[in-house]
Amino acid sequence: MMLQEAKGLLMEFPEPKSLLHCVISRALRTPHTKDKLVYIHRSSSGAREKKVTLRLKWPKHMEIEASGPKKVDAERQAAAKACKIFQNLGLLGPSNELFKHSKYKELAGQFPVWGVTEQHEEQSWRDPQEYIWEQRDGSQREPEYRTEESVPRTRRKASRESRSLSIDLAEDADALQALGQFSQPKSLLATVVQRATSSSSPRGHVHYQCEGGRIKSCHLTLNWPETLTFVAQGRRRTEAETKAAALACQKLKALGLLDTNNKPLSHAMYHQPYVQQHREQQRQAKRFHVPEPVLQRIEDYLYQYPLEPPYPSDQTEAYVEADMEYAPDMEEASGSINDAITGRKFRPLSLQETERISCSLRDLWRSRQQQEVALMSLPVDGQRESIVSAIERHPVVVIAGDTGCGKTTRIPQFILEDAILRGQGADCNMLITQPRRISAVSVAHRVGHELGPTLRRNVGYQVRLESMLPPRGGALLFCTVGVLLKKLQGNPTLEGVSHILVDEVHERDVNTDFLLILLKMVQQQNPKLKVVLMSATGDNERISRYFGGCPIIRVPGFMYPVKEHYLEDVAAMLGTSADQLTPADMEECVPDLDLISSAILHIADNGPPGGILCFLPGWQEIRGVQQRLEEKQQWAKENFLILPVHSNIPMMDQQSIFQRPPQGVRKIVLATNIAETSVTIDDIVHVVDSGMQKEQRYDLRTKVSCLETSWVSKSNVTQRRGRAGRCQPGFSYHLFTREQHKAMATFQVPEILRTPLENLVLQAKVHVPEMTAVEFLSQALESPESQAITDAVQLLQEIRVLDSEEQLTLLGHRVSNISTDPKLAKAIVLASIFRCLHPMLVIVACLTRDPFQGGLQNRAQVNRAKKALSAETRSDHLAYVRALQGWEEVLSRRNGTARENFLETYSLSPGALRFIQGLVTQFSSNVYDAFLVSEASECRDGYSLCNQFSHEEELLKAVLLAGLYPNLVQVRRGFVSKGKFKPNSLLYKTREGPVLLHRTTINRDEKHLPSPWLTYFLAVKSGGSVFVRDSSMVHPLAVLLLADSSVNLIDRGQQLLVSLCDCDLLKLESDRRTIALLNDLRLALSRMVKRSLSQELPDFPAHVQEEHEQLLSILVQLLNSTATSFGDRAEPLLEE
Repeated sequence: MMLQEAKGLLMEFPEPKSLLHCVISRALRTPHTKDKLVYIHRSSSGAREKKVTLRLKWPKHMEIEASGPKKVDAERQAAAKACKIFQNLGLLGPSNELFKHSKYKELAGQFPVWGVTEQHEEQSWRDPQEYIWEQRDGSQREPEYRTEESVPRTRRKASRESRSLSIDLAEDADALQALGQFSQPKSLLATVVQRATSSSSPRGHVHYQCEGGRIKSCHLTLNWPETLTFVAQGRRRTEAETKAAALACQKLKALGLLDTNNKPLSHAMYHQPYVQQHREQQRQAKRFHVPEPVLQRIEDYLYQYPLEPPYPSDQTEAYVEADMEYAPDMEEASGSINDAITGRKFRPLSLQETERISCSLRDLWRSRQQQEVALMSLPVDGQRESIVSAIERHPVVVIAGDTGCGKTTRIPQFILEDAILRGQGADCNMLITQPRRISAVSVAHRVGHELGPTLRRNVGYQVRLESMLPPRGGALLFCTVGVLLKKLQGNPTLEGVSHILVDEVHERDVNTDFLLILLKMVQQQNPKLKVVLMSATGDNERISRYFGGCPIIRVPGFMYPVKEHYLEDVAAMLGTSADQLTPADMEECVPDLDLISSAILHIADNGPPGGILCFLPGWQEIRGVQQRLEEKQQWAKENFLILPVHSNIPMMDQQSIFQRPPQGVRKIVLATNIAETSVTIDDIVHVVDSGMQKEQRYDLRTKVSCLETSWVSKSNVTQRRGRAGRCQPGFSYHLFTREQHKAMATFQVPEILRTPLENLVLQAKVHVPEMTAVEFLSQALESPESQAITDAVQLLQEIRVLDSEEQLTLLGHRVSNISTDPKLAKAIVLASIFRCLHPMLVIVACLTRDPFQGGLQNRAQVNRAKKALSAETRSDHLAYVRALQGWEEVLSRRNGTARENFLETYSLSPGALRFIQGLVTQFSSNVYDAFLVSEASECRDGYSLCNQFSHEEELLKAVLLAGLYPNLVQVRRGFVSKGKFKPNSLLYKTREGPVLLHRTTINRDEKHLPSPWLTYFLAVKSGGSVFVRDSSMVHPLAVLLLADSSVNLIDRGQQLLVSLCDCDLLKLESDRRTIALLNDLRLALSRMVKRSLSQELPDFPAHVQEEHEQLLSILVQLLNSTATSFGDRAEPLLEE
């Protein structure tokens, strides 16, 4: 029975020792209960039963005996008995719950023995309720707990000694008070010392020395922050050490070395003086020295070509002041307009030409009718008359046509046919915009095919880097919106154009919204111009209201049935559950590439015959899925054709998606939303929709844009599903749940509301210079935030493209001719002036399209390749230049093996390299249009004047900086991270605040830069941090001489300190002569830029060309001779 009762107690109190400790700890409000309950073992070493006596000092001295097969079992039995006593005394609540401290204090006060006097301690105390325990022989006995009086004399002596010890410890009031303040003083002290001394162990700074018999005395010596000694006593060594540590912690708290919550301060706070000293060192100006021969050359130049007073106070004048020599050229250039169809100078057709072309078109149309070209009937055919009539009667018409209705291909033909049959074919010249290059080209081919061989030549296309232009007179020109905007610069009223058809207007990209503003203005000057807006799933009523309530013609679509599958259905197909696939949360948008690949594999192996079109957010995801599919060994390559589609892939490669594969081969197209609209791939049967896309978003606070993966809208889902049912019944597999689909937005947020607006504002100034940016953009279908517009204007003013009145400067006029980001365009303009043009064109092209192979799998390989190409330049941008130079060199050898080896060695994409070469050609034409070269071919000629210094890499980086400024990073050594000061870690600081280097830039792992300044083009925001994706180390004197910022000069006696006015990122110090000469050199360079912008660059007289050559030669020598004078080094003052 006794054994059963013991088991019963342990069932009632499963963790009796812990429960007992918690009660006493709560009652006495201290975590230390070792001196309140003590287990004393009495058994001999060989005894089978281990006996233990539990001594309790609260709520009164008592002893409880128990036994067990092991010591721990005996202790648990004794603790369980004590818990039962506490329960019957009312010291435990229902289910053995603990009370609050105040309740225990009240309960303990009810006992007459509560107190600490000796009289109270001598009084006997017994449990008011008798417990009966059964002996082994079946008889009953009283419980095995005893008062002090019932203890044998030997134990009573030990008890008195214990009491005398406790009385001695009670006198240690300071230690007990400190112990009540710090719960784990030894651990706290160790943490503080380790953190403060930057050591891995406290042993060198904390020494415990204990001595004594029954009463242990501990001497604690603390060697930080100064030598301190603390003494405490205890019955055991650990108790004495703990109390001594508590006294030490109390002292540290008094010294302000612990926070208000008795927690350690941060590592940086313990090293505040050193941190401040280190920061001051980093803020100090960099001292430098310029070799005497260079200084002498500067003096000689200034003597030969003295600066003309009054000196320009700011380099801004180089970009703002107008020179009358240049103005007539601009007026002459703008006096004629370009033909929007042919691209040549516009010349109105004579009456005879008009009549002749109209008659010829009528004959060709009749010939086409006789040939009986068979066309598939589409829903829009039934509304031909109403559409043509509405267009004839109204200046603007909205066609709301569902997917598959045929609006994109048929409506231009309706208009052309009507004009031809009315004898006005020559006057019918249409520009039809498409949102993407691939759709403009493919639709043009489709319409040409439908018109037949007699009229096919009247259909053309024009996209970036590629064009096939029709003759004017019955012309249908398909183009991107960007191309049309460029045409509007050369022909502001669209003379010679009869109709503008804007397709897929519902996508609301930024260029389309900008075009709609211009078209409203153009129609006021050219009332004959007809505008047709074609939309599928957009907010057509809003568009109609924008154009004064213009009519909306609705055309039902035609689609073969498409069976929809959502994630729940796809999970069942894959033999799992939707829960296991863990669909992405609507807040977090991360595509599951393994799920996408598995879905494609399942369809390919088990689905009906036909092509598979998979929609993915971006290039990285396309590459990731492609690699996963190709890694499946059971897939025979001859049975599957995987085709990636992305806007950066050359058009020639993109066209392959329209070709049917050989018999028995399944086509798999991996595409972004480029294939979402206006593109029909005839053999697509299956659509796999990730439900995601890449969207650019602009952060007004950081002024940084971020390309984020986001959920598509319901209208996007409809468009994607429609790709499967265009030519036959199909299947769509949406990799999101039905609930997620319901939660999606109805339409996309217009791009104009979420992107940087610099390009838009610049284009607005080109088209409508008399309006402010806010006035112009307030006329948009949905106007962006005024702060975003203000930011864009301020940036353009800062880079000297706009003046204070928001008018284009001389630099702005040149920049507006170059089809790229304003900062990159500025770099191109300056490169033509500083005679390093071709490599700059390559850099800008590569910042538009990365030449390296994309994908997560080979990122490390690409980084190694870039580092090898960059070598000592520490420049991603020069790696681009060397990559293209190497590519062109191996191409010139006409050796296929060398070509493949080069591509493989440096992880380069041949398609991307071809695209970049096309961009360089386009930029060359832009440079010619900006009157910066005599012929576009000069840009690529290594012997031309504009490339005289193209081999000078320091100069090239300096000019790139001048274009990209204020995109400047100062690399500082030492910063605080999570409270710890890291003296040798690098901090990357910009004018807007700290940034991080992205893993795509080679300088991410550079620890020692010869020059601690970087320039960059692209910074993106991710996870709350701003990441710089590309960078080049730049010379600080290049910043001083070429940055668009005024400079401050501070006199320090024999030394002068020079810094930038608009930021604290550059401080340099040298002798007075050096600084004075560099300042004059800066003004001379400013004069050169001003001259070059004030007239056509190729028309400079020989003596001016010679002067500029001398100046650039001095600049090159200065940068090259001082490139290693500004290095930063690690300072081993503090171990991390």
